Amino acid sequence: MKRVLVSLILAGVLASVAWAGVEVLSLSVYPLGDHARVEWRTGQEIDFQKFVVERSPDGTNFFPVGQISARGSFSEYSFTDESPLDDERGRSFFYRLKTLNNDGTFGYTEIIEVSLNFSAVQQTWGSIKAMFR
Repeated sequence: MKRVLVSLILAGVLASVAWAGVEVLSLSVYPLGDHARVEWRTGQEIDFQKFVVERSPDGTNFFPVGQISARGSFSEYSFTDESPLDDERGRSFFYRLKTLNNDGTFGYTEIIEVSLNFSAVQQTWGSIKAMFR
């Protein structure tokens, strides 16, 4: 019985040492005027470096729009994407988090869609900016 208990404890310790990364407990994206607000909460963060917030106009091709360094286990994070107006392809956008560990490995969260409402002035300004790129 004592051997079994020691084996279980040893297995638990080895598993916790071998596991690196972050546990994302919740992720939400919602419109904030013409911006998108991304909020998430974490559980354990072990040997974890940072989050990269990624946006996509089509849910397939993602690109980074910001990053936030790890704060430690059981933290709350938020990021406001102030540039979706620069993308003229539509009013619906997709967001996900790329999670980067200290050892270079990474993972992705679920993908969440958000629809933003732009005024006519904002749409015109976005078109003008696009002409000068």
